[in-house]
Amino acid sequence: MKSLFTVALLAVSVQAFAGRWFLESHYGKMSVVNGKYACTLTNKTGDDLNLKRVQFSFERRAGKSREVVETKNVHQVLAVGETLTVSSGAGRELIAGSCKFLAR
Repeated sequence: MKSLFTVALLAVSVQAFAGRWFLESHYGKMSVVNGKYACTLTNKTGDDLNLKRVQFSFERRAGKSREVVETKNVHQVLAVGETLTVSSGAGRELIAGSCKFLAR
């Protein structure tokens, strides 16, 4: 009985820790706005999203270290049905990969 209580307490602690420190990913759609890449997300989750960051993945057209990752802080709550577009600093000199919003 004591070990069952310990396991249950451990499971609750792990869930609380994971919810506080780990962010969930929501992939957006890449587009070009005013010559810069942008990421757009529409909240279709059924709950409000507490967005923290947007992560853009690009690839250089040539050279070493071809993978480029840009992260922008957002800190915005996106209600159900709302759409948010965030522009990156990268233009057509890079090849668009993907973008994802990190939320709590």
